[in-house]
Amino acid sequence: LVGNGNAEFGFGDLPTLAVARSQNVPVVALAAVNQQSPLGIISLAKTLKLTKPSDLKGLTIGIHPAGSTYIFFRGFLAANGMSEKDMTLNSVSPPYESYLLLGRVQTVVGYLDAEVPELEAKAGGPGSLSIMLGADHGWKAYGSGLFTSEAMIKDKPDVVRRFVKAYREAFDYVAAHPEEAAEITAKAVPGYAEKKDVLLAQLKADIASTFNSPATKEHGLGWMTKTQWEETLKTLTDQGVLKTALSADDVFTDKFLVAE
Repeated sequence: LVGNGNAEFGFGDLPTLAVARSQNVPVVALAAVNQQSPLGIISLAKTLKLTKPSDLKGLTIGIHPAGSTYIFFRGFLAANGMSEKDMTLNSVSPPYESYLLLGRVQTVVGYLDAEVPELEAKAGGPGSLSIMLGADHGWKAYGSGLFTSEAMIKDKPDVVRRFVKAYREAFDYVAAHPEEAAEITAKAVPGYAEKKDVLLAQLKADIASTFNSPATKEHGLGWMTKTQWEETLKTLTDQGVLKTALSADDVFTDKFLVAE
């Protein structure tokens, strides 16, 4: 939508944005919400404890066959000397609860800040899941973030700057007031009226694990660095996810993060 001009801004997985960029989709990252990836492998702790990547060998893995989770999973396997042949993959779609809770798969690939709180609420609460984060096992990449098109940056830079400024101010407020943010979202979004606790758990997971980094402590939430983008692209290239070489300057800009 953003790349073809049907939307001005978008939010999504930044490694997936890099893959799209390598396929000539004209999108550019503006801010990194997750300073490290919140993606990982999830199992029910009572039946399977995940401690190392090789624990996945021989298991039945539930995974969506396209998009950010699959891009992550391919890279995660490559980083740890494995391939899809080492396990059985079953195609799943969100929500993942039924697949895992009913034993149709032994693990699922999902987000610490999305699927985990939903699953945990239905699996028995804190401690009911075993989670192996990709960031702890070779998946060195940004998570999700804000992006726009090359055309917006060229034709409407003032709009982009004002949007990024407002976005970061809202981001700061949410991080400082997660309870209020969860309550507002539960009231405003259809279907979430009874999910305030899950929304709050999702926010707290990010606040604890992915929102902050040395760069954000110095420059504020959402900050991106060329060095970290180079590491993200190296991870994608080394692990066979990115087929076309890209430079950090191809996929991100920090000029709208810098205060005028």
